[in-house]
Amino acid sequence: MPPPAAPPAPPSAPLLAPRGEPIREAPPPLPPLAAAMPREAPITLSAGAIAAAQTAPTKADKAAAKAEARAAAQAAKAETKAAAEFAKAAKAAAKGGSLAQAPALQIPQVRAKPRVVVPVAPALPPSHVLLRGPIAMGLTERKQELTLEQLGFRINTKIPLDVAWTEVKEIKPRRGRVTIRARNQWIVFGVPVEGVVEPTLAGPLVRVIEEAKTGDLDLSGSAFLDLQRSTDALENHFHDEDDPIIPAIVALVFLLSGAAVAALLPEALVLSTRSAVAPDQFLVDSRLASIDPRILVAAFSLAAMLAAGVVRIAMGQTGGIWARGTLRGWHPDRFGRTGHLARAGLARIVLSPAVAAGLLLAAFLLSLPSAREETIIDQFGIRLNKELPFFDETRGWSEVTDISTVPAPVNQHPEGFAVVFRFENKSTVTTLGHDLRGGTDKQLQRRATEWRDAAH
Repeated sequence: MPPPAAPPAPPSAPLLAPRGEPIREAPPPLPPLAAAMPREAPITLSAGAIAAAQTAPTKADKAAAKAEARAAAQAAKAETKAAAEFAKAAKAAAKGGSLAQAPALQIPQVRAKPRVVVPVAPALPPSHVLLRGPIAMGLTERKQELTLEQLGFRINTKIPLDVAWTEVKEIKPRRGRVTIRARNQWIVFGVPVEGVVEPTLAGPLVRVIEEAKTGDLDLSGSAFLDLQRSTDALENHFHDEDDPIIPAIVALVFLLSGAAVAALLPEALVLSTRSAVAPDQFLVDSRLASIDPRILVAAFSLAAMLAAGVVRIAMGQTGGIWARGTLRGWHPDRFGRTGHLARAGLARIVLSPAVAAGLLLAAFLLSLPSAREETIIDQFGIRLNKELPFFDETRGWSEVTDISTVPAPVNQHPEGFAVVFRFENKSTVTTLGHDLRGGTDKQLQRRATEWRDAAH
């Protein structure tokens, strides 16, 4: 008869008053968290876990299983040997013409013993739920659910994370996040409030988890009430710190520094990547424009980092309180939909300097190939350095078919013209719109003409 199915885990017991006292209402639970565990509830295991523990194999069972395996191997070996002997005897009888004298095949009989099945008990057996609520994990702050139970805690990630309290070695707040060291790894998560992680709640939640680690959680105790009070006070703190001067400062620093960096960054890239100019040599630089998308992304990413730094240094925690409250929609709607989006964008700038740093690095790396592009002109020919080194090429003066000039703005070319080189393959190289180093356009035209004539 098969064993009965394990009953489901018992539901969470309601909060009860101690014996002999009238029933009283528990304080209202924390909005994102829900608790359901009395102090007196015993630690219980599921029937499946108890059955697994009772039917666990002993040392004698394991030894019997090994003996069975050895006996089976010996039986197979004996059967193979008997078959070989029978075939040999039958062959000899066939040669002598007495097939009836061939011995019968005798296969040793080995009694098979039943297999010992080792049941596998769950890593964390079900137990009464003490507290359940949302958490945010990872760089993207993906929303998950944390469940505190009598025997451990669970997190419903893609690969469910079940950890027993006996495996937890340390619980502490760090940089506004809860960090738990268990199984030689760190489990890090934040406490979201209306979709935004609140770093000030990490400490109170750590104290709640430490109390739950003992197998019990008092909903009227100091740890849980401190977490509840801290959550309820967030909106009041925001309204106390909600000053219109904060978004004005963030916007001013962001826009002014972004425009300044966009104007200076192309020149900085040219100065940091250009080649040295030797005597009697000319260098034509290919400068990125200030309106290039890569320059704009890099410039305003750096501006966002500067704005976030100014707010954090000048205002301390006030800037963070304002930014988080703004993203939760607690601010008054003064300028309609446009004002709401603008304030939310400025709040993101204050809270996400790491994202701005990543964008800055990506834009800078994408700008380096274009900054490498340059043309070096000397007596040996014209060397064209492309975005990537394996595209570089050198053209001799014998390939130049014409050297001419075209009108050019005086602010870039003081002599009023730029030089154009034409090659046999119909391609051209010009100084128009580029920076010429090592001399003027007139000097370049004269020397290039001399070098071409000498090559022909």
